[in-house]
Amino acid sequence: MPEGKDEKTEFEVYNFTGAGGVALAMYNTDESICSFADASMNTAYQKKWPLYLSTKNTILKKYDGRFKDIFQEVYESSWKSKFEEAGIWYEHRLIDDMVAYALRAKEVMYGLARIMMEMCRVIS
Repeated sequence: MPEGKDEKTEFEVYNFTGAGGVALAMYNTDESICSFADASMNTAYQKKWPLYLSTKNTILKKYDGRFKDIFQEVYESSWKSKFEEAGIWYEHRLIDDMVAYALRAKEVMYGLARIMMEMCRVIS
């Protein structure tokens, strides 16, 4: 991750040989992640639903780890007291744990799907 605004960082994704292949690179700015976290928490608060962020930060340490850290910062600084007053919560779970939890609780899947649909509408 670049430390300063003007710092340029380059990464070699893969050095293709032979017939070639395909590559994928992803990025999100901290500002974008903060906006997504705030919109997610606002939607959960308005609906009075708990909010779960599910990542694979054990594998994608920097990318998913950044989402996890920023969501936690936004929650602590702006939403924790509101969530507690509303009797709802925010927590991060590894994607594997979230899938197991969702299989045990069908209503969670409905809630996650509804929040994601709402987020797409809010962000677009």
